[in-house]
Amino acid sequence: MGKETGTPSTTIDRTFIRLGETIDALVSKDFTARGISHELYEQARAQTGLPLTTAAAALLVRHVRPGDRVLIFTGWPSRSWLIRGLTETDGPVGAAVLARAIEQGLGAIPIVVMEQSLLPFGETALRAAGLIVSDLQTALRSKPGPPSAAVAAAIAYPTDWEAGRAAADAFLQELGPAALIAVELPGANAEDKYHNVTAREVPSQLVIKADILFREAGRRRIPTIGIGDGGNELGMGNVKQAIVQHLKNGDTVAPVTEVDVLIASNISNWGAYGLAAMLSAMIGKPDIIRGISVSRITQRLVDAGAIDGLTAYVDAKNDGTSQEINEALMGLMHMAATMHLNGWAKG
Repeated sequence: MGKETGTPSTTIDRTFIRLGETIDALVSKDFTARGISHELYEQARAQTGLPLTTAAAALLVRHVRPGDRVLIFTGWPSRSWLIRGLTETDGPVGAAVLARAIEQGLGAIPIVVMEQSLLPFGETALRAAGLIVSDLQTALRSKPGPPSAAVAAAIAYPTDWEAGRAAADAFLQELGPAALIAVELPGANAEDKYHNVTAREVPSQLVIKADILFREAGRRRIPTIGIGDGGNELGMGNVKQAIVQHLKNGDTVAPVTEVDVLIASNISNWGAYGLAAMLSAMIGKPDIIRGISVSRITQRLVDAGAIDGLTAYVDAKNDGTSQEINEALMGLMHMAATMHLNGWAKG
């Protein structure tokens, strides 16, 4: 199981537990018939004792302060057997939504970490989420202020195991992150190999070695969160048993790296939306997510060449779900957050 079981429910207002139940249901139920969403969720939930979005948001609220750096890792290498430098909308959209919520809500500096050839997608998504995108050093000077600016950066990490190990200490020392979050990022199995959900191997040279950083963060007691949907993403080491039991070739696919809180969702972007909504509500600013257009982020990514992860066409979808569905999901979460905070009152 994960290294930390979240915040005990006795220390969290019951409002946020009930809201978390609602948001978790919206993002984790198997709307798209994947056939494993419920099983992954159930094992992840058993580890936290709390709704997953509640546990993850509480972890961020507890550890992230204004001016802190939060690292968000994303970028699944799409059509990896054919081409380099291609990714899907699932992952970068959610990462950008989280970046905006973390910057606006907690006053932290979001830094998206991707494979070098995918960085243009990360920058595109961050801008579409309303953030100023700069080089790393400029971003680090943007907070805490005053004055301060809504700045984010996208940076690369090595794709070679040895280079990744050699870089880890200096990387974490320089950035001093308050938290690490992975959204739809390949997770390495026990043999340091990556796979898609059908057990086809993903070329290692296309994947940043984020597993190294998450394991080292765990040793340093830096909070870690994983968000995934299929059982092959970083952080799914928390639910390896469910993957082996319920996913075909799960013993081959199952990642081993664990995180403090795993959000097992039907679509990884949806898990990120849910965390953003829960975080915004927990700090009393539920309207933050109203200012984030997932349609704009998705469309800008597609215009830059990103594909839909399900259809594999350059379509403005998130794992086969339409723009309308994704906007409606954000609207439902905002409504739930607002009504839970204000209380239900019949006139």
